[in-house]
Amino acid sequence: MSQDKQWMENERENQQGIPEKTQITKKNETPERTEGGKDGGGRAGGKRPKGVLGYVFVGLALLCFLAAAVITLTYQREYDRLQLMQETVSASGFFPGILVYGQDVAGLEYDQAKALLEQVLAEEDALRVVNVQLDGQTYSLNIPATHNLDEVLISAFNVGREGELEERYQIITGLQDSPMDFDITTQLDDSGVDAFVAELAQRSLVPAVDATVSDFDPETRSFTFTDEQTGRQLYADHLREQIDLMIKNDDFSRTLTAEFEELLPSVTKAQLESQNKLLASFTTTTTSNSNRNTNIRLCSSAFNGYVVAPGEVFSINDLTGPRTAAKGYKDAGTIRDGILVDEPGGGVCQVSTTLFNAVVRAGMEIVERHNHSWPSDYVEVGMDAAIDYPAKDFKFKNVSDSPIYLVAIFEDRELTVEVYGKPVLEEGITIELRSHVDSTIERGEDIYEFDANLLPGETVQLRKGRDGKVASTYIRYMRGDTLVEEKLLFKSNYPAIRAKYGYGPEIIFDDTSGQ
Repeated sequence: MSQDKQWMENERENQQGIPEKTQITKKNETPERTEGGKDGGGRAGGKRPKGVLGYVFVGLALLCFLAAAVITLTYQREYDRLQLMQETVSASGFFPGILVYGQDVAGLEYDQAKALLEQVLAEEDALRVVNVQLDGQTYSLNIPATHNLDEVLISAFNVGREGELEERYQIITGLQDSPMDFDITTQLDDSGVDAFVAELAQRSLVPAVDATVSDFDPETRSFTFTDEQTGRQLYADHLREQIDLMIKNDDFSRTLTAEFEELLPSVTKAQLESQNKLLASFTTTTTSNSNRNTNIRLCSSAFNGYVVAPGEVFSINDLTGPRTAAKGYKDAGTIRDGILVDEPGGGVCQVSTTLFNAVVRAGMEIVERHNHSWPSDYVEVGMDAAIDYPAKDFKFKNVSDSPIYLVAIFEDRELTVEVYGKPVLEEGITIELRSHVDSTIERGEDIYEFDANLLPGETVQLRKGRDGKVASTYIRYMRGDTLVEEKLLFKSNYPAIRAKYGYGPEIIFDDTSGQ
C-alpha cells in the first residue's frame, strides 16, 4: 500500500473513533424554574443552568465533524490529483504536444513514429536531385542524405519521463500550452559531384581542331590547308560552385544550365599560310653521263613530295631500298675499294649529298652521314654524304613540331632539293657550312702487281693514287652577314690511296744474233 493510501485509511479510522456527545435528562424530572432575584432554587447572578454544558459539547462535536470532513475532502482531492498525475505520466507513446520535424507524433509508439518520419524523410530525399540541362538533355544526380532520426526520436520520447512525479507531470501538462518540436539534422553527401561534373565535361567536350596542311604539290610548290575549328569545354568549376550552393542551401528546386568556355585552336589557317614556306634549298650540277643522270633522277624522284612528320627520322636507304637494274637503275661509276667501277645505281651519292646540304641548312638534325673515299668534285670537301646500300645510309630527323616537305627537281643537269615547312630557326637566322682541310696524308709509294696477261714490257695503271685529307666541317648561324655562332658539325677522313699498276713479262733480247 502506498504512503498516500495509508494516510487516507488512518484518517478514516480516526474519524470513526470520535464519540457523540448528548444531553442526559432524568425521567419525570422537571427542571426548576427560577426567577431572577428570587429564592426557589436560584438567585440573580448565580450559576448557569446545567443544560448549557451540553450545548458546548454538541458544538465541539460539530467542529470535530467539520474538521474531519475537511480533512477527508482534502485527502480525496490530493488522492485524485495523485491518481491523475500517475495516469498522465504512465501513458504510453509520445505525449501530446510533442512534434518531430513538424510531425505530430502524440500517442504514437516509438516504431510508429519512426516509420512515419522515415517516410517523410524519404520523400524529401527523393527531391534532392541536381538537374543539369546540357544540349537539350537533362542529366540528374541524386544527392544522398543521412539523418539523426533515432537520436532525435529518443530525445522526444524521453520528454516527461525523467525526474520526480510532480516534475514530470508539470512538463507533460505544460506541452499543451507550449508544444515542443524536435528538428532533425540532415547531412548531405557530395562525394559523387566531382565524378558527375567530370562525366558531363567529357560528354560535352568539343575539342578545337587545328588547321592542317592537307596537301602539298611539289610541282607548283603550293600548299592546301584545312580550316581551323573552334571547340568548347564545360565550365566545370562554375557548375561545381552552383551545385555546392544547392547542397549548402538544401534547395534543389531549379534546373541548372551548363555553361561553356571556348577552346581556340593553337594553329590557324592564317598561321600555316605564313609559316609554311621555303626553309632551305641546295643545288648541285651533274655530269653529262646519261646513265648516271638516270640514276640521279630515279633516286631523287623517290622523295619528291615526301612529308617528314615531326620527330620522324628520314632514311634514304629505307625509302629506295637496293638500287638495282630491276628498278631501272643503270650502270654508272661508283667507288669500290678506291677504284671507280660501273654498277647499277652509280652516281646516287650526289642525290644524298644534295639532300644533306638542303636539310642541314633548314635546321634539321643529321643522324647518319658518311664521307666518300675521296672528296667529291660537285661540293666542297667535307660537305658530301655517301650512300651504299645497306652499309652506308643518310638519315636526318625532323626537329620541327610540324611536318616538313621535300621537293626534288632535276632539270638541265642540275639537281635541286628544297625543304618547305615551319621554320625551326629564330627569325632572321640562317645556316651556312664552312669546311677546312686540317691535314693532308701522303699517299705513299705506288703499288706494282705482275699480270701475266699483259704483253712483255706492258704497264697498266689499275688505280689512281690520291693523297688523303682530314677535313672539319662547321655549321655557322648567321644573322645577315654577321656570324652569331659557329660549331663543329663533323670531321671527314679521306684515306690516302696508293696508285696501283699492273705490268707484263720482261722483254728478253737475243745477244747471239749476228755473231
